[in-house]
Amino acid sequence: MKNIILILFTVAIASVNAVAQEPTKPKPAPKGSIGTKKTPEERAENMTKRLSKELNLNPDQELKTKAIILKRELERERITKDVKEAHGKAKEEFKSFLTPEQFQKFEKKEAEMKQKREERRKKAMEKKASEKASPEGK
Repeated sequence: MKNIILILFTVAIASVNAVAQEPTKPKPAPKGSIGTKKTPEERAENMTKRLSKELNLNPDQELKTKAIILKRELERERITKDVKEAHGKAKEEFKSFLTPEQFQKFEKKEAEMKQKREERRKKAMEKKASEKASPEGK
C-alpha cells in the first residue's frame, strides 16, 4: 500500500513539474528552410489559403484570388530573372575595363553589400516573427 501511494505521489509531482515549466521557444527552422524557393503556384496556393481563412472567402472568391496572386507571382519571378540577367551583364562589362585588382575589390564590395542586405532581411524576419509570437505585438 505504501508503494502505491509513493508511486502515485511521484507521478503527481512529475506531472505538476511538467505543467509548471515555462513553454520553450520554438526551435529554429532547419537551415535552408527559411526563404526556401517555392514555385509561384505554391506561393499562390499558400497565400490563397491564408486569405481565404482570414477573409472567409467563398469558393468563387478563392478562385479569383488565386488567379490574381498567381499572375502576380509569375510576374515577380520574371522580373527577378530579368534583374539577375542585367546584373550579370553589368558585371561582365565592369570586368572588361577594370584591372584584375580593381575587379577583385569590386566583387569583394558587392559580396559585403549582399551580406549586409541578408543580415537586414534576417533581422526584419526575426522581428516580424517575434511580434507575431508575442501577445504585445497583436
